[in-house]
This record gives sequence, structure tokens and C-alpha cells, in this order.
Amino acid sequence: MMRRAIIILVLTICLLGGMSSGAEDKTPVSAPDIFALSATPLNDAPEFSELSGQITLLILFQPHCAWCPLQFRAADELKRTRANWLQIAAVSRQGSIPQLLHELDRYGVDFPAYQSSEALLEALKYTPGTPCIYLIAADGHLGQYTCGRKTPDELVKFLMGKL
Repeated sequence: MMRRAIIILVLTICLLGGMSSGAEDKTPVSAPDIFALSATPLNDAPEFSELSGQITLLILFQPHCAWCPLQFRAADELKRTRANWLQIAAVSRQGSIPQLLHELDRYGVDFPAYQSSEALLEALKYTPGTPCIYLIAADGHLGQYTCGRKTPDELVKFLMGKL
């Protein structure tokens, strides 16, 4: 029952363009189809456009980010234990391909990951730090986002629009 409630709430948030209740959470007015923007696949990831069609939790990461490995593990736990229907992917804020591949190996989680383009970062409302979490609707539009490391419980609240 809880899983069904989370799915319904996430779909509602994505369709309504997101909701925000915290000072650090942001809800953009409008954004392009995120999945139509350029991104270079890293770890045997499919083309970025192939993520379209599913609700996606997108994690923004960068080399030498102290909190990023913890955020990846929390997202992995969320998917394994509470939201196996959720697609999770990662995009870089900066870094060369070798640096990013090294970071992904260090994180030990197998989400598809991408090196961002300038256009993608702009559409994601580029932030000065990482990690940031973005909820992308199945049609590629940005629903909401929040920055700073989140626990699996906080990620559930984020998905429900209550963080």
C-alpha cells in the first residue's frame, strides 16, 4: 500500500510540475525535455535519451565530492528496499571522463552515469555544490530538486513532495 501511495504521489508531483516546502528545495517554473539534451554516457550507460519514458531520480555528482558516495548508496538502498520501480541515473557537474569513471568505481553503485553538457547543467538549474537530487518526469520535464546529502528516509519524503 505504501509503495502504491508513493507512486501516486510521485506521478502527481511530476504532472503538476513539483512542489517545494523547504528553503533548499527548488521548483523551476519551466524546463526543456531533459532527456533531449546532450550528455556523454560513461559506465556502459545507454544513450541519455533512452532514459525517457520513466520517472527518474537524477543525482548530480563530481570528482572529490565527500558526500556523493554516501548519496549514491542511499539512492541504491531506496531503489532496492522501497522504490524498485524508480529509475536512477547520475550526471556530472564537472570532471574529465577518466576522473568521473574513477569516482563511479569508488562509489560501487551501478547507476547509468553521464558527463553533463553545458545545456544539461543549465536545464538542471546548475548549483555550486554536490550532491543534488532531481526528480524528472517520464516526459523529461524537471519536477523538483534538492541539494545536500539525503538519507533513504529523506529521499522517500522528497519523492512524496514532503521534504
